[in-house]
Amino acid sequence: MSKRITAAVFDVDNTQLDFYTMKKHCVKAGLEKMISRGLPVSFDEAERILDEVFRNEGWEDQRLFWHVAEYAGIKDQVNLERFAQLGKTAYRKHQRDYLQPYEGMRETLTYLRDAGIRLAILSDAPRLKVFDRVCDAELEEFFEDRVVGAEKDDPFKKPSAVAFQRVLKVLQQDSPKGIIMVGDQPYRDVLGAKNNGFIAAWAKYGYIPKHDEDINKVVTRADYVLEKPTDLIEIVKNAQ
Repeated sequence: MSKRITAAVFDVDNTQLDFYTMKKHCVKAGLEKMISRGLPVSFDEAERILDEVFRNEGWEDQRLFWHVAEYAGIKDQVNLERFAQLGKTAYRKHQRDYLQPYEGMRETLTYLRDAGIRLAILSDAPRLKVFDRVCDAELEEFFEDRVVGAEKDDPFKKPSAVAFQRVLKVLQQDSPKGIIMVGDQPYRDVLGAKNNGFIAAWAKYGYIPKHDEDINKVVTRADYVLEKPTDLIEIVKNAQ
């Protein structure tokens, strides 16, 4: 493929930032804090509860620790609030230590910027959360105000055409020609990009396989597969 690349749009979680590793460590810290302050379960029991919460409430649930306390048998409002905040504050305390860019991501973004490639973010997370994460990781300088996010109740998330039109607007582009979308999700990022005329790069390095799924057998419609962030540098060089 030799399509010239003029702009690059990035997802954030598990594409720029190793969100999975951060979440795993920070949730563990939250559970340990809750248990140390009286949550009536062992850590093994808490982990089983956590799996149940993830299945029923979702991985991105904003009331994660509240639901853990509920599943652990806490019923009264005051203690639900107390345990939820214990978990949440322990999570936040560790977040900055673990929320880091993938190795090679800063190098990749620096190369793209210096090569005149316009950079933007298209995320399903609320924009304020996106800024929170990229500022913590010191990546804000590469994107500035070219950030598209989505509130929880926004129906126009990826792979919606509206989401991709929004990022074209912040890039001040009328057409997706020459724009590459980089993301870890085969459906939201890759299929969304392809269906809307973008070049699609699958951030395989950040994809979290589902239970018993072989990542090397995952089939996507991506134009490119990235084993590491710096693979994008060669793709852009070869396309210019």
